[in-house]
Parts: sequence; C-alpha cells; structure tokens
Amino acid sequence: MKIKEPRLGYQLLTKEKARIIAHLIGDGWIGQSNHDYNMKYEVAEPELLDSFECDLVRVYGLPPTHGTNPSGKTGKLIPFVRLRSKIVYEDLMSYADYYSKNWKIKKQIFKASAEIKIEFLKALFDDEGSVIPQGKSAIVRLYSININGLKQIQFLLGEFSIESKIVPGFGLKRNVYALTIRDIGLFKSKIGFNLQRKKDLLNKPSLETRT
Repeated sequence: MKIKEPRLGYQLLTKEKARIIAHLIGDGWIGQSNHDYNMKYEVAEPELLDSFECDLVRVYGLPPTHGTNPSGKTGKLIPFVRLRSKIVYEDLMSYADYYSKNWKIKKQIFKASAEIKIEFLKALFDDEGSVIPQGKSAIVRLYSININGLKQIQFLLGEFSIESKIVPGFGLKRNVYALTIRDIGLFKSKIGFNLQRKKDLLNKPSLETRT
C-alpha cells in the first residue's frame, strides 16, 4: 500500500497545528494498533469540527474521513473527523502525550511564539472550558482529571499574567479538577475562545463591568 505523504512544511509548529494538538488533548483521541495509526476528533459542535478538519488539511494536506459514534451518556450520535496516517501520528506525538489521565505538552509548545500559545490555549478552552455565571459576573473553568496537565496550562496562562487556581472535587466521581480564572476581563483580552457560543457568554453585557 502506498504511503500518502503530507504536504511540504508539515513539520513546522503553526497556529493551525497548535489547535490540532489542543483538540486532540481535549475532545480528541490519538492511538496506534498494529499498523493502524489514528487521529480522531469527536465533538457535537459543528463549528469546532469544521475548524479541526480545515486545520488538518492546511497542515498536512491529507483529507480526513467522517463518521458518527453514539454518546455513552445519551446515545445521541456524535460526529467525528478521523485521519489515518503513521507520519502524521509520529509528528503529533512529538508535541504531546494525549491520554486523559496523563496528557502532557512537550517543550515545543513552551518554546513557541505567544500567538501559537494563544491558539493552543483557545482551542483547549473551546473543548474543556466553561463560563460559569456568578451573580453579575462569572468565572472561567477548565476541567480535567489530570492535575499535572492543568499545572502546565496554569504555567502558560501565567506567561500572559493570568492568575488561576486549581480546585479538586468535580464530576460524578469527584475526580475532576477545575482550573479556575476569576479575572475574566483579562482572560477575554489575552486568550478568549474561538468558539462563537463561548465568545458570546464572555461578551454578555452583565459581565462587562468586571475588572
């Protein structure tokens, strides 16, 4: 079987690739069995799914496939985008470990430009972040069962002067941690979201007075 080669320059860390990495950590999956190498992003947000597919094509030049899986909670069909490629798998594995319990970003992300870090953070918050109303204001939370991964995100946020606190005890099993940001004005101006639905939550008039 002929191996499909990605487009020239795919090895570079770009904003598009940073988003791919973040989405695979968030609502994605990457794995290998025998001679099958898979990258899959499964999410109910069409906007995010389309963006992920466009980024894959821009970076690697390889067309992904599409499908659906039933949700484990509701049984509702959730769409996914999948790419099979050993070369792409090996490239993406050089930037991070992706599994839920022990995901970890590697040095290339920490050494990247500010704009690449911002796109990485935006994509991760698009998947795992929430805007939580509190009276006339709100907080932003990023959820994960992996406290060490959240500490890496906390460090990246600190580079943009965004303070955060990691709080345990969320989820049905109380094994989920929440990285909490209280200065949503600073988060909005420095990072924010790409997903329009979450942008709108940050832009509510009732939140504009928070400093």
